[in-house]
Amino acid sequence: MKILLTTDGKNLESRISKRFGEASYYLIYDTEKKSIDPRGNTGHDDDHSSLIELTKEGVTHFIVGNAGPNAFRVLKENGAKLFLARKLTVMEALEKLNNNELEELLKPTLNKPINKH
Repeated sequence: MKILLTTDGKNLESRISKRFGEASYYLIYDTEKKSIDPRGNTGHDDDHSSLIELTKEGVTHFIVGNAGPNAFRVLKENGAKLFLARKLTVMEALEKLNNNELEELLKPTLNKPINKH
């Protein structure tokens, strides 16, 4: 399984970012390989094609600090699950996900996009 975590840094000690679209990095954790692939967040376009590409790469779980309605909709339409993790490090969030202690988001945490691009 591949899990994307929105973060402020590039390693397991980094904090989960408060805002999905404004995260400095996306860390992709591969549970089979036990590896992380840090990627800089290059922003997004209006149709969120980069999020669709991530789901096509096999990312099925997204751990976020917040999710706006557009990103939430696009990810859900592409079969992804979103989980809320606030004030946690990457390692803490992964541990909580593994123990079924993270809240799965059934709706966006924000009513409107933070920034319109």
